[in-house]
Amino acid sequence: MQSNRFQQYLDRYVGIPLCGMLSLFCRRDSGSYTPKKILFIQLSALGDTILAVPTIRAIRHTFPDAEFTMLASPTNLNYLANCPYIDKHISFRMSMYRLLVLLRREKFDWAIDLEHWPRLSALLAYMSGAPVRVGFRTKGQARHFLFTETVPHIQGRHEVRNFLDIATQLESPTQEFTLEVWCGAAARTWVRETLVQAHVSPDIPFVVLHPEAGRRGEPRRRWPQERYVALVDALISRYKVQIILTGAPNEVHVSEGIAARTKHRIVVLAGRTDVNQLAALFFDAALVVSGNCGPMHLAAATGTPVIGLHGPTNTAQWGPWNRDAGIVRAALPCSPCLNLGFEYGCQALSDGTSPCMHTIEVAAVLQECDPFLAPILSAH
Repeated sequence: MQSNRFQQYLDRYVGIPLCGMLSLFCRRDSGSYTPKKILFIQLSALGDTILAVPTIRAIRHTFPDAEFTMLASPTNLNYLANCPYIDKHISFRMSMYRLLVLLRREKFDWAIDLEHWPRLSALLAYMSGAPVRVGFRTKGQARHFLFTETVPHIQGRHEVRNFLDIATQLESPTQEFTLEVWCGAAARTWVRETLVQAHVSPDIPFVVLHPEAGRRGEPRRRWPQERYVALVDALISRYKVQIILTGAPNEVHVSEGIAARTKHRIVVLAGRTDVNQLAALFFDAALVVSGNCGPMHLAAATGTPVIGLHGPTNTAQWGPWNRDAGIVRAALPCSPCLNLGFEYGCQALSDGTSPCMHTIEVAAVLQECDPFLAPILSAH
């Protein structure tokens, strides 16, 4: 879940006692009936929502007649706008009073909390009034007290599989593990028109680089800018591809800084795409290179080859869920150090990045790119 330090403080030092106190009033419903209305809660960044889709899909197949509602951030709801498994959306961006009134009014049968560390989502599941509440039992987080059904969250195991344990707990078969995106025709059209306006040749493959990685204002997962500059020049010289840089509106300066230092012309679309337009762009790319962040998982969900750069994050747990994927790991013994999203094991450097990200060499990234780009070069 994206949050600042004050929110983290409140979530821990107010949330834990509150969960413990409210657990004294919890009723344990057996959940032996077929639910008519199911609430999913996913307040996290985009990546967690993408990785939870196989679980939502499995539960939908088990309960095809139930009404599925997703409580999430606007970005997550935009990603799910065309998702066939979700019937109703509730934005987390409203006053807490209005949100609680809305949740109570819906009279959900089940509330499924897809978060694995915040207490806030567990409290919302409890306050929804749903008699059956399902969520993760995460070590040291004291959030499971408010659930009627718990699933162990296993550190170091891929999040897709952790999420699927929730479906298994609810007796939903988990035979399909693939990720999905539903970017829509409008996003596809926008990409085609934008590439024409940016003078991107339709006859030359393009590679997308997403330089920023992780939380807003928290660049510890970012690969150093000078490495991206060297990667851009090497990719263009070696494979004759076009390069497009992407990022959120508050990340434009990162891409523009890279573009200003390269020897070749590249296209900067950072700050110009919403999540579905970004997915449509990834669909058309020959390759995507990114640090561990939501767009990396979005690229993996499109099926486009993706290279994930990992320093503080565990590749076994957060690597791209895609058969056509490469991973470049940092070369420090303390890496990975990050488990629950914010508890980094070392101090950031002066540029905000983690020391481990500086151990990833351009040559190692190019080596991972080669299996995907060499065939394109030989075809031309």
